[in-house]
Amino acid sequence: MSIQIRNVTKRFGNFVALDTVSLDVASGELVALLGPSGSGKTTLLRIISGLDAPDAGSMILHGEDATAMRPRERGVGFVFQHYALFRHMTVFQNVGFGLRVRPRKLRPSKAAIREKVFGLLRLVQLENFATRYPAQLSGGQRQRVALARALAVEPKVLLLDEPFGALDAKVRKELRRWLRRLHDEIHVTSVFVTHDQEEALEVADRVVIVNEGRIEQIGAPEEVYHHPANAFVLNFLGDVNLFHGRIHGDEAMIVGHAGEEPEDHAQHAGRSAQVFVRPHLLDISIDAAGRNSFPAKVIHINPAGPFVKVELADARGAPLQADISQQRYRELALEKNMDVFVTPKEIRTFATN
Repeated sequence: MSIQIRNVTKRFGNFVALDTVSLDVASGELVALLGPSGSGKTTLLRIISGLDAPDAGSMILHGEDATAMRPRERGVGFVFQHYALFRHMTVFQNVGFGLRVRPRKLRPSKAAIREKVFGLLRLVQLENFATRYPAQLSGGQRQRVALARALAVEPKVLLLDEPFGALDAKVRKELRRWLRRLHDEIHVTSVFVTHDQEEALEVADRVVIVNEGRIEQIGAPEEVYHHPANAFVLNFLGDVNLFHGRIHGDEAMIVGHAGEEPEDHAQHAGRSAQVFVRPHLLDISIDAAGRNSFPAKVIHINPAGPFVKVELADARGAPLQADISQQRYRELALEKNMDVFVTPKEIRTFATN
């Protein structure tokens, strides 16, 4: 089931939640709507589901205009962040609820419902929990029950609103890997909302980055991360060091550091720019390592984990972060308050005028 969003606008009073948004989702695709709180991603999800109606534009499901369709007519399954399970029902009853409330003519037999529910419980690895109640389950188990319940009615489109947002970090990582494997098995067209960059990049086929009611970029995870369309996308997708600079021809200079042009040229020639360097692309050395190196002071060191996170301050006192390998950390013998040099190994530049 494909989805086409065409020039959708949605307002809440004077607030524009979505501003002429268009998006195509291919049949069987898993797409992440990624953006900060209030960016419009959940509003877009609710319009796809039919829970909200657009003020302008259209929503097309598999070639059919569904803009005026009621949610039940769209064949959409919705998984909420906080599960929305019926506390007085067992896991089995929760999963089978959508089947049991169908009109009599469309309702499967009790035997068929039982077979369907246990098939789904096996799929989500909860077949031994059928008689338990939601209060007897962990957060991750409840979320899997909610997903099984959404899949029970055989939706043409599966929508998930911050599905793992209420879970702790370790469980989130386990469940998002599980969701990716599940999607590869069932291939239902799926759209999920998240503000977690790592989650979107790990799970989705494509990522739609939303900000202030507009789509900033659409692309595969590696595309949006390594080739951001603008400064917002780059800054939103992970930690980054920001420098002020100028562009001279094909070369970008970081203003205020060694390696730039003389002061009288650097301040008046070229275009102003924002220069971004990811922490893992900022090298540390004891001595200057070329014309792009500049001095800094070590402020704090966090050696826990596969990379050592080093907080620094440049000559102006501006904070910097570098992520270096454990081996490099040992070679440098870094200590707090040590004077060092940092060198950008790769930069990304966006002109500001």
